[in-house]
Order: sequence, then C-alpha cells, then structure tokens
Amino acid sequence: SGSFAEFGKQWYQRRVRVGRLQLELFPSKCVAYTIFRQVTNTPSLLSLVKSGSINSLLLSERNLTSPFHLGVAVNKALWSEQNGRMKSRSIMTEIVMCLSLANGITQSLNTFGLKPDTREIVAVTVADTEEEMERLVGEIKGQIEGEIVEGQFEYSESDVCKVYGLSKEERVVDTLEGAVVMKIATKL
Repeated sequence: SGSFAEFGKQWYQRRVRVGRLQLELFPSKCVAYTIFRQVTNTPSLLSLVKSGSINSLLLSERNLTSPFHLGVAVNKALWSEQNGRMKSRSIMTEIVMCLSLANGITQSLNTFGLKPDTREIVAVTVADTEEEMERLVGEIKGQIEGEIVEGQFEYSESDVCKVYGLSKEERVVDTLEGAVVMKIATKL
C-alpha cells in the first residue's frame, strides 16, 4: 500500500497546475511559478544552482506577497534585458535584482534567494515557448523534494515591511502588495 500511496502522490504532484504570469509587455514569453512547501533538499538545490544545473529561478517564499508582485519584477527584468539595461548577467538574477530595493546582487540574493534551511520555495520559469516551459517546469518538479501547493503565497508581513522599508503611513494608504509593487516599480 505504501508504493500505491507514493505513486498517487507523484501522480498528483505532476498534475498540479502551476501558476502562470500573463505579461502585458511580453505576451510571447511563457512564465510560470510553482510553490513548494516542506522542502527537504534545499542544501542540494543550492549546490545545483551554484553549478548552473537548474534552469529556473528559486526564491524564498517569505518575502513575496503575490503573483502580481512577482510579475512586476519579471516584467521589469525582461524590459531591462530587451533594452540592454540589465544589471546582472542572466534574466534569472535580473528578476532577483528587480524584486529587491538593493542595487547589489549579493544583498538581493541574500534577501530573496535560498538559504540552507529554506523550506518554502517559489520556482520561477521563463521560456520562449510553451513546450520549453513545460519541459523546464517538469525538470524543476523532479529536482525539488517537497509538496507542491496551489494558492496564495505565504509571507511574513513584518519581514516584507522591513525588506521594503514600508512605513505605517504607506501601509494605511495602500495594501501591502500595492505598497511593495510601487516600491519596486519606481526603483531606478
């Protein structure tokens, strides 16, 4: 019965829908995100990232408020790539730079990247075709040992406010998501 249960879990994990980001500025790009929780192999994932063996961006879920928040950063990164204004060497690290208010890649990665004890991960996949995206999403699902979930991001409100330097006044005027998006959209 254990093998049947494992088969059922694997079948479900392969078929869970991933989130899709529709980018108005880049409608031909295929962008997906997958939320993983209770991840048990983060140290090995960090090694794969450092060796360049993972073709998706792996982010800590802790400071991401929503798919819209993520989508603004992806749009901004793709715009930077298209216009020759990237501050980093790859589109994946450019997305991290666009999520962060910091201008340095190290600080941006420390804020949004994985740490050995990270158990909640958002995998972001950017591709030129639907087939390529499906392949890359399948690869990342096979590399991360954790539960794939659908739904909203789980974040720390106090950490998000600290990361983005949000004042109480900014929070009264807008939602947390709105305040964060305004900060990253207006970052130079």
